Amino acid sequence: MAIFVATIYFTKPAEEFATDNAVLAIHRDHPGLWNNGASLLSLDAANGLEQGDRRDQVRRQETYE
Repeated sequence: MAIFVATIYFTKPAEEFATDNAVLAIHRDHPGLWNNGASLLSLDAANGLEQGDRRDQVRRQETYE
């Protein structure tokens, strides 16, 4: 598995490419989760789910509020 970390959100085609090619795409909200103790591989559950996914929104709230 490859890991790509960026400080931006990914486009839908980029998310699809990552999912189809076993790339863990860490977008701008995930480093905060990683920094607060989430294992890097646990972020795979959010990979390719669009940044607006409900689970991702809950994780952001728990992390940053």
